[in-house]
Amino acid sequence: MKDESLTPGRYAGDEAWREWFEICSVGGCSAERSAALRRQIESAMYSNLLKRGISREEAGADDPVAVFDAYFKLKGTREKKKPLKSYFLYRIKVEGLRLADFVCGTLFGSGAGRIHDIIIDWIASIKGWRPRKVKGADGRRHIEWESAGPEEIASIEPSSGSDPAELLDLEPMRREIEELLGRISSKMKAEKIVVASLLYATAQDVPINDAAILEGLGTKKSRAYVMRDRAIAEFRKEARTIEGADSPLFGRVLLEACEASIPESLLKRIGGER
Repeated sequence: MKDESLTPGRYAGDEAWREWFEICSVGGCSAERSAALRRQIESAMYSNLLKRGISREEAGADDPVAVFDAYFKLKGTREKKKPLKSYFLYRIKVEGLRLADFVCGTLFGSGAGRIHDIIIDWIASIKGWRPRKVKGADGRRHIEWESAGPEEIASIEPSSGSDPAELLDLEPMRREIEELLGRISSKMKAEKIVVASLLYATAQDVPINDAAILEGLGTKKSRAYVMRDRAIAEFRKEARTIEGADSPLFGRVLLEACEASIPESLLKRIGGER
């Protein structure tokens, strides 16, 4: 049975999200689908805002759905100035992703969903502050706010709530992932560290030509791209044989396994954490 606690809000349904992807506007969708989308988006937006100590009242007249829509209309990809929505549609098609898993994982996932970036933008609008991502002394990336006092910064740090995954026995999944990484390493005739680094960098949007990544791989940029594409291709082949490999939880545990396999010195340089 699917763990509904891992799904942020009530999933609006594939048809509703397909319609949204076509026009990128909740209000422009048919009435029934628009209402379903609004329920899910509002639930996720207000929930994430509250985790950072900001209530609905503080959000004022801002419409969370309008904030959500605007983000995807205005944001471009790293490489090209085209709407982020177009990039996501490309990924869904090319990678053969299930829409429900993409929405509940990539968009609204509790670990690294796009919802977190949207909320940061919303807080900046509400508070009138300017966020910037910096790497701290411990090597971890975090948000610093300009024009905000220490007490205000503390009030918007995410609260540590209960994690639904803590209620699950993840050891079988962890063992399966370790075996998966081993099989990919064997097929590529590469060390596990290399495979883990390639998958981790891809998942975390770390450029494959990053100096730290190239040094860790011990190769040049052109070869690194070839290795990355091979690692992803092998991962997709292997994942097809594993039940639940397309779920957000599997992706989260995979990321943790990759982090654990990467030397801490490299992990710090690319902004990760142990």
